[in-house]
Amino acid sequence: MGRKNRTEVKSGVPKTGDRTEGPEFRRILLLSHEMTYTGAPNSLLNVARVLRRHGHRVTVYTLADGPFKKEFHRRGFRVRILRAELPRISGGRYDLVIANTIFCGRQAQELQEKIPTLLYIREAQNLPDIIRDCNLDEAYVRYAYYPVCVSAYAGRFISRTYCPERLWMLPNFLIPPLLFRPGENRIRGGKVHFLIAATIEQRKGIAVAAEAMNLLSPAAAERAVLDIAGRKPEWARDYWEELKLEENPGIVYHGEVTGHRKKRRLFRNANVILVPSFDESCSLTALEGAMYGRALLVTENVGANYLARGGGLIVPTGSAKALAEAMEFLIENRSLLGEMGRQAHENFCRMASADDYYTRLTEIFRKIREEQR
Repeated sequence: MGRKNRTEVKSGVPKTGDRTEGPEFRRILLLSHEMTYTGAPNSLLNVARVLRRHGHRVTVYTLADGPFKKEFHRRGFRVRILRAELPRISGGRYDLVIANTIFCGRQAQELQEKIPTLLYIREAQNLPDIIRDCNLDEAYVRYAYYPVCVSAYAGRFISRTYCPERLWMLPNFLIPPLLFRPGENRIRGGKVHFLIAATIEQRKGIAVAAEAMNLLSPAAAERAVLDIAGRKPEWARDYWEELKLEENPGIVYHGEVTGHRKKRRLFRNANVILVPSFDESCSLTALEGAMYGRALLVTENVGANYLARGGGLIVPTGSAKALAEAMEFLIENRSLLGEMGRQAHENFCRMASADDYYTRLTEIFRKIREEQR
């Protein structure tokens, strides 16, 4: 498939509107780089569920096997391991491919010559480091026919750094459980619980949050708990060993959380969802916090910080002092947390719903189809 009349579409976010009758691109293949309990595979599962709900036939491949595969299976999706399957994929079996993350960039570059392929770029300012450290090629981004990013924050960086001829934006979304209710934001035991749910690595800013805890006044420190849940990857061993989370007073490390019940319990017991990241293209943790009706405390470099407008606080990235001041404000003004959580939930319903996502996605499908004619 060649490129026809390619023109730049800067952050082309179509607004919510009427849906097309019947699905464009009925047979869709989703390609994941791995099957871990991390944000990217989680987001891809949500995409699979929405596509199936709207009548698309969904096939899932992954470059690497992993435990998260069982979550796809639990939702009725078989996951195949990609080995030497590209010729079959491009042989008329599918109408469109969605390649998830830059780690699928090589496959996307090969497939886009034969079949419409969205390269779903879920990275932001960490993209150059990933490309360098993992021996990838920036051409995967620069020359992608249909690249998609997940936030305006990520889009600005990608456009400025790699200058793709177009870049669409599809913000992350979540599908709430059936009969879901946000739940009341209760202060338990007189302490405000701040929750970080993230992989324990430098980019997530966990050391900044730990330092902020040490900067709290004695009175505030007595009323604060920092709960941390997340995987400790081997490649970040130096970082998390130096943190010594289990030995830090005021911090409770819950380990990697994979079960849905325990995860729900963590979010429901939290009062504030904290995302102190140096770079977060569109935080699923922030979306989950807003979905649960929790106040948000996020940095300027979190692509989903629009959920915190009225629903929490936004602080400068990397500043332990600013973070500590914000935490103290929330501790001293605990009566505001309920209203902040309600506003965060309203923001979630307006800007992170599955219906709005599908409307945006089908508008992209329509543009691709028009270009093919």
